[in-house]
Amino acid sequence: MENIEEVTKREQMTLLLKKAGWYPNRKINISNFERQCIENGIELFDSAQKFLEQFTGLDKTVYFKSYHPVKEIGLSLHDYSFYFISSPTEEIDFVDDYKAILDFANEDCFYLGESGYHYPAVVAIGRSGKLYFKHDYSEDVWVFNDLIESMERELGHHNIETSSLYK
Repeated sequence: MENIEEVTKREQMTLLLKKAGWYPNRKINISNFERQCIENGIELFDSAQKFLEQFTGLDKTVYFKSYHPVKEIGLSLHDYSFYFISSPTEEIDFVDDYKAILDFANEDCFYLGESGYHYPAVVAIGRSGKLYFKHDYSEDVWVFNDLIESMERELGHHNIETSSLYK
């Protein structure tokens, strides 16, 4: 397998996404989702539609190994979550976090679900395509250009064993 020094963090995040079922140029059929939006008067703007076409239906949880800072402990198993909504009428579990995103964003946002390491964050996307992440344990709302960028922030402190990112 590849040596961890030969693979960038972004490449590792791409491998983690692939392990969850993503692939380049992925575009799944979300016509039922779109129909439900129309029936319920929910606007599905372009950035949200494109995100959902690319990331809906990924494995909910993907596991990887990383090295513990204490060398004697060695590798430990971790999980990363991709809980993206499959229906526009799904109940929002952390309403206050979504409201915090709406207050922060200064743009219309669409609720996408939850994603992240250990304690997943509430995720929304703005019309601009910016992703907004809000964890219940923090007051901060984080803004990212894409999903991989958010994953890099979540897992930046991990020394990931690249071979664990392959199926």
